[in-house]
Amino acid sequence: MLVLGATSPAAWAADPPLRVLTIERNPYVFVDAGAPSRGFTIELWREIARRLDRPFEFRLETRFGDMLERLRAGEADVVAANVSITAERELWLDFSQPIFDSGLRILTPAGSDSPGLWQAIWSSGVLKLVAAAFGILLVAAHLMWLFERGAQPYFRRPYLAGVWDTFWWAFVIVTMGGFERERPERPLARVFAVLWIVAGLFFVSAFTAKITSALTVGELSDSIRDWRDLGGKRVGIATGTTMERFAQANGLAYQPFADFSEALRSLEARKLDAVIGDAAVAAYYAKTQGRGRVKLSGPLFAPDKIGIAVAQGSPLREAIDRALLRIVEDGTYAQIREKYFAAR
Repeated sequence: MLVLGATSPAAWAADPPLRVLTIERNPYVFVDAGAPSRGFTIELWREIARRLDRPFEFRLETRFGDMLERLRAGEADVVAANVSITAERELWLDFSQPIFDSGLRILTPAGSDSPGLWQAIWSSGVLKLVAAAFGILLVAAHLMWLFERGAQPYFRRPYLAGVWDTFWWAFVIVTMGGFERERPERPLARVFAVLWIVAGLFFVSAFTAKITSALTVGELSDSIRDWRDLGGKRVGIATGTTMERFAQANGLAYQPFADFSEALRSLEARKLDAVIGDAAVAAYYAKTQGRGRVKLSGPLFAPDKIGIAVAQGSPLREAIDRALLRIVEDGTYAQIREKYFAAR
């Protein structure tokens, strides 16, 4: 998709249009009707081109890595997006003065905040287990009353009073592992008592494990507080980016994606535990399109600087730097930055 820049007719006659590659990354680059339309980098580049008095055409790319490779191969003159200035890229590209301070942020699925105690207990199924236990205790109480009524004085003969006695007996057996008062007299009641004691041991163990799980689920569900917590997680990263180089340099396992947006779709589908992205892009997405579906986890890390990329040795770099200095000095840069990063 080509979008012609607005420059003077005289400039069109003097110079060919600059081929400017970009990629959709809100709030750096917004795309409307299939073409770059606005955004921090888009407006900044238009101002640079106006001051250079050079025509240009935007070419929208879909993959970050392809965009830089085409610049390297001479298929473009400029890359204006959220390109981090790195030592590795400086080996085969040239960069303008930094236009923005950025870094990396982690996105995780929304709703993974640590739940409260009662929410954790409710979602864990503990209350259902308690209800089932109460029902089993009632059944056990009735059986023991039928087996033992009239055989010993502790279990009273009247139904309600007797079932209450046997219910208490069953409860004490489960929670304490034994009963210090009168033992059952009839053989069938004794067999049932032994079985109930054994079953009580298993029940207490299962119930304790369930409660422990409920109380620790919050810690487990929101365990990503910085990039060091990503070990063993399903992490998505777009290939050909500074995020991928960071993961490789730090031995972080990840699932590669052709584009950041593809990784975001997998994150929202709960196929990933986290996605690493440009700090400004991640923050903007969490507040807008991804609101209620994803959230930021942990602080900014691996800080870097964003610049405009040109081919190595290109005379455009010095001209772009001079234009940038004028844009900063007259306050135009501050106005553009404020427009897109006022709440940052």
